[in-house]
Amino acid sequence: MAVNRELTDNLPLIIDYLERNPDIFLDDPTLLSKLNLPHINGRNVSSLIEYQVDHLRQNEQLLKTRINELINSQKHYEELASNVHQQALALMNLSTIETLYDKLFQFLKREYQCAHLMVFLFSEKRPYPDYRNLRFKPIHSKLRYLFSGLYNSNKPLCDSLPAEYIDVLFEKEASKIKSTVTLPILNDGMPGLFILGSQQYNTYEQGFAINLLQHLKQVFLQRLDNLL
Repeated sequence: MAVNRELTDNLPLIIDYLERNPDIFLDDPTLLSKLNLPHINGRNVSSLIEYQVDHLRQNEQLLKTRINELINSQKHYEELASNVHQQALALMNLSTIETLYDKLFQFLKREYQCAHLMVFLFSEKRPYPDYRNLRFKPIHSKLRYLFSGLYNSNKPLCDSLPAEYIDVLFEKEASKIKSTVTLPILNDGMPGLFILGSQQYNTYEQGFAINLLQHLKQVFLQRLDNLL
């Protein structure tokens, strides 16, 4: 038992030595005859060479899989960027606030798995009646102060909303929301919140897709400001 414990304690040193001296078995071939490696990892590999070949094949397959994932991801982002560009152009030509909101929501449902688009704008006076989830709130609304930290950081917030916030934002639909992304609106005259809620888990994460969403948000707000 003491020998086994001593071997276990020294195992990191042995591994480190072998990694720094990979030619040890070439320098002393007799060591190979003393090794017992009949079943490495349960794959009936009977020699170190077979094991290394098998290990390399697995690594090669993992590398190919990762490369294919990156290629597919790149294609997806290129297509998304093109779609966002086309949608931005379309939004700039719309003539009513209702159509503006509806067109954007339909696009986000398709491209961002968005079940609910919440746009809250805070102002001294209500500039327009609420339409669906495009809502105008008093400038000193409690909702605005709930997100004061978001305004200070001026960064998108992905899947970090407490349950009570989701209840306030999505009301009767709150229990269906599994993933969110919240973008601050920092317009001087009318600050606000731009929030997507998805019924799928882990829908949103920081990165290229959220950067495109930021751009689309700005186009939407610019056109909305022109129509108010």
